[in-house]
Amino acid sequence: MTDIRKNLIVIIFLLSATMIALLFLNLNKSWKNRSALIIESQSGQSVNLPKKISKGRVNFFSLNGFSEKIIFYDESDYMVYESGYDGKMKKEVARIPGVLEMIFGPKGEDAIAAISESGNLKRYYFDLGNDSRTALNQNIKSVAFSPDGRKIAYYFYDGRLAEGNISVSDPDGSGFKNIFKTRIEDLEISWPNDGLIVFRSKKEVNLFVFSISPEGENFRRLTEEESAAAFGEKIAGAEKEIFENLDIDALKIKLSPLKNYIIFINSSDGKLYSLGL
Repeated sequence: MTDIRKNLIVIIFLLSATMIALLFLNLNKSWKNRSALIIESQSGQSVNLPKKISKGRVNFFSLNGFSEKIIFYDESDYMVYESGYDGKMKKEVARIPGVLEMIFGPKGEDAIAAISESGNLKRYYFDLGNDSRTALNQNIKSVAFSPDGRKIAYYFYDGRLAEGNISVSDPDGSGFKNIFKTRIEDLEISWPNDGLIVFRSKKEVNLFVFSISPEGENFRRLTEEESAAAFGEKIAGAEKEIFENLDIDALKIKLSPLKNYIIFINSSDGKLYSLGL
C-alpha cells in the first residue's frame, strides 16, 4: 500500500510539473505576441503604444501648434494643465473649480468656460497667463476661438424673444458684430479656418450644418463629411488604421499639426492619452 501511495504521489508530481511547464510556455508565447501591438506606420517606423497624460477624467483639451503643447482640464483636481505632445514637461496652469464646459484659445494662453456657481451657469473669459477672468453675457450659448485666437464667434440666444444671433467679437466679448440672425435655439459653433465659421443644430448634427464668413458673407450648407472635419470628429488614413489596429475607442481625437502625435480621450476610462506616430 505504501508503494502505491508513493507511485501516486510521483505521478501527481509529474503531472503537476507538466501542467506548470505547459502553462509557462503558453504565457511566454502570449507575452511574445504582445509585440503585435507595436505596429508599423506607412513610413516603416515603429509606432509606440498610447501614453496616459492625465490623472483623472478629461472632457476638454486643445493642441497649441505654436509651442507644441497640450492644454487640458483635469476633473480630478479642477486643474488646467499644460504638457508636451509626448506627455512630458507637465505643469499646472490654473485651478478652476466647477467647470461644465471649456474651450481653449489656440495658443493655450486663454480659455472660455461655463461654470456652475450656486446652481447657476455662468460663462467667463479666462486670461490664464495673468490669472484673471471676465464675465460674459449669460445669453451666450456656444463659443469658438478664431484660428489665430484674436477673435471669438459665439451664438447669442435671447429666450424671452426667441431670437438669436451669431456674432464675432474680441475674446472678452467686447467689440462684437452680429453676422447672422436665426431663431434656432441650440446652435453649436466652430471656427476651423480663417474664412469659415461653421454652425449646426446640436439635435440634428448632420441635417442642419452651414458655414458663413466672419464678415457675414458666403452662406452655404455643408456636407456631412465637411461638418465632421469642421468639428474635429474625423480622422482618416494611416492614423485611422493605427486606431483600428490598437482597438482604441476614442471619445475625442486631435492630430498634431506635424501629424506626429494623436491626442485622444479614451472612452474606457475618460483619461487623456498621447500616441506617437
